[in-house]
Parts: sequence; C-alpha cells; structure tokens
Amino acid sequence: MKKENTVKEDVKNIISNFDKLYSERQENRKKLLSNPKARRVYNETDIAMQVAKALSKARQESHLTQTEIARKLHTTQSSLARIENGQNITLNTLAAFAAACGKAVRIQLV
Repeated sequence: MKKENTVKEDVKNIISNFDKLYSERQENRKKLLSNPKARRVYNETDIAMQVAKALSKARQESHLTQTEIARKLHTTQSSLARIENGQNITLNTLAAFAAACGKAVRIQLV
C-alpha cells in the first residue's frame, strides 16, 4: 500500500510540475510576442512548422520512409529530416516533396 501511495504522489508531483511549466511557458510566450520583431519570427517559425507537419503527414500517408523520399528528391535522409523539422523549406522543395508522395500543393490564403 505504501508503494502505491508513493506512485500516486509521484504522479501528482509530475502533473503539478507540468502545469507549472506550462503556465510559465504561456506567460513567457505573451511577453515574447509583445515584441514586434519576436512576434514576426515566431509567426514565420509557426508557419514553417505547420508546413513541416503537413509534409511529414503526407509522407506517412504515402507509406514512404524519409530515405525513400530522399532518393526521389536526390538528397539525403538527414536533409529530408531537416525539412520535416521546418528547416530549409522552399516552394520548390515543397512541390517536389509533395510530388514524391503522389500529392500536389495547394496554397490557400484565409
């Protein structure tokens, strides 16, 4: 019974620490985004991460590995991993990646 209580306390502490860190992150984010230059960089990074997530999802839906897509794009798996992490994404790379997955690119302004 004592061991079970210790586990419960550990879980409570982990949740409490997570909640505290999340709250601090939200506060720091608000402070950061009050700076116009920082907000611009944040927004650019957010867009890159959305594109990267879409690329990774397209690859997985196509049942292809990073290595297989890399071969189709005549690049390395590590370069492809960087693309899927939001780095070095150009419109040409986006279109080539989509084509390698058997998909097309549609850009929509909302």
